[in-house]
Amino acid sequence: MPTLRFKCLALLTVLALTGTAVAQDSGPLIDLLVRKGIVTDQEAEELRTELVRDFTNNTSAGKLNLSSALTEAKLSGDVRIRHQYEMQAPAVATGAPTVKNERTRERFRFRFNGDFALQRGWTTGFALETGQAADSGNQTFGGANDDYSLYLARAYIGWAPTRNFSLVLGKQKNPIYATDLRWDGDINPQGASEVYRLYYGAKDTLEFRALQNIMEDRNERVAGPGGRDAWLFEQQAVYTHWFGRDSIGNVVNSVVLAPGFATYNASGIDTATNETPFNGTTRWLRLATFAGEVNWMNVAGEGTSVKLYWDSSYNFESENRVAKAYGLSLSRWKDDPFAWLVGIGYAKGSGKTMGDYSARIDYREIGLGAADPNTSDSDFAFGKLSQRGFKGTVGYNLTDFATLNATYFHTTAIQDNLTHALANLDRSQLLQLDLVLKF
Repeated sequence: MPTLRFKCLALLTVLALTGTAVAQDSGPLIDLLVRKGIVTDQEAEELRTELVRDFTNNTSAGKLNLSSALTEAKLSGDVRIRHQYEMQAPAVATGAPTVKNERTRERFRFRFNGDFALQRGWTTGFALETGQAADSGNQTFGGANDDYSLYLARAYIGWAPTRNFSLVLGKQKNPIYATDLRWDGDINPQGASEVYRLYYGAKDTLEFRALQNIMEDRNERVAGPGGRDAWLFEQQAVYTHWFGRDSIGNVVNSVVLAPGFATYNASGIDTATNETPFNGTTRWLRLATFAGEVNWMNVAGEGTSVKLYWDSSYNFESENRVAKAYGLSLSRWKDDPFAWLVGIGYAKGSGKTMGDYSARIDYREIGLGAADPNTSDSDFAFGKLSQRGFKGTVGYNLTDFATLNATYFHTTAIQDNLTHALANLDRSQLLQLDLVLKF
């Protein structure tokens, strides 16, 4: 074994000295050596440090004064140009709605990310983007060619002392496994998160994930809930099982099961600026959640895949939420505590190579008392509650780094004539045509 270890270390050192791109991408190979028991965790850390040192000393990047603690640095981002058509037919208290609010917008989004790995399991990073709202980085062209602001979308510190446990503090990528039924894909929660991971067999994992998301800092000198910081607490178990083999014996299919629970403390929010913000009490949201997916690979040839996915949320206190938080009469309106989604997708390739393409469609319903509009998808029914409908998406890779995407939403009201600000849509349509370039 020492001879094999020596050969592997020598191989990685040669790669660092002879190929900058290979040296930068050697992290997965080092992780594989650790899993196979060829090198220890300490040896892996020393090797990562040595690779970065050799890389900086033997390439043009060596002109940069990089920290000696740095073992990996990744800069990335994207620019998106979007044409958007939207139609919203507002609900009316009586009769049939006749007004359609139609609009077209030309929009763009810019994002720039930096993620850095340091010695002894420490990580840090940031993200900048156009758009201040938590659930959208989009900017609509206007202002007679005025310039646009950039906002800090992520700033975090992470620590993973072992391969089983990780902790992240700050404004971070969402650690919760969920679809956009409950968590808009643009939202970066803030606070703390923890993941404890167990390994079974060759690839199976069981993860326990927890998020303590501070929604708003409030003045503690105020008595009662009004002076209590607003927190969202969410935890879930995520089990991933691999099954089925391809023609050369690799396990390729997977199923993910993710039950969980989410709740807020008794506080309030005053400063939300989302698509459909709710500024008011955070009480009466105690959600049982269940999400998951099944993936089948090579279903119609090498590199093709089919995914079946789902998500759901049930609010145990929906009656109080509707009656006390939204001020609606339960004698007239149903509290509708259930939100659910089911979808299917097909893909050729991973979406990272020229010629790859994908398509997916899902159906969902989001009841009046089922979810928090401050975290659910801002595009589906423009973030409104008490809506049902479809979302369809197709994408095509023009190059390895440029894609064309089209997304269409069509929704209708679950309860008619509901004019509350959080649920005042009779029906809606949204079409988004995107050109995205990643770098």
